[in-house]
Amino acid sequence: MLHHFRRKLSWPKRRARLVYYSSAFFFVFGITSAWAMSEEEFGKLLLPGKITVTNPFLDSCDSKRECGRVFKLLHAGIDYRARIPTEVRSPVSGTIVKLRSGNKEYEPLKDQAGSITVEVAGKEKPMYFFFVHMSKSFVKVGDKIKAGCIIGLTGKKGTIFPHLHVEYKEMRGRKNIRPTPSLKTIADIKNRGNISPVEAVKNKPLPIASDQKCG
Repeated sequence: MLHHFRRKLSWPKRRARLVYYSSAFFFVFGITSAWAMSEEEFGKLLLPGKITVTNPFLDSCDSKRECGRVFKLLHAGIDYRARIPTEVRSPVSGTIVKLRSGNKEYEPLKDQAGSITVEVAGKEKPMYFFFVHMSKSFVKVGDKIKAGCIIGLTGKKGTIFPHLHVEYKEMRGRKNIRPTPSLKTIADIKNRGNISPVEAVKNKPLPIASDQKCG
């Protein structure tokens, strides 16, 4: 029956049908989920307009002018070029928490690097997403946020050149909830619990961008 049906279809119709079903497959599995997402594609979840990765995950910073004291050290997150002020959307749902460093705690943007910290919802282990070098926050500690909302505006607090630094990591203890500095080896970074920020949305439906502020 199927063989007879195929013979009845002309080649142009068969080709059109193949293109249709192929497009449907890639729409469902290539656009609405992040199983094979690049860092540039991930950036589209965060920022509007053209996406430029200036420092990839686990890459070394090779410009003395731009890197300063972290020259040749490995990067624990992803850096995106971003003018000030540019709206930043959260790719994850979760709860806004304080950044913790030893016995010090910081509300959003109150640390030296202008950080916003999200404890990611729906994870078995304590996972955190960091937005760094921000100039404005639309959230406060305790806020429950949904993926796709606008969490704040880009800035250059704690850095020379305006950009957005994002980081994703497992905190094995809640005493220190903070971004990881650039380090010498990949092992050093992974031992801190860092993984690629792209993994935060892997195998999940991608968030729909909203014009609503998170707070």
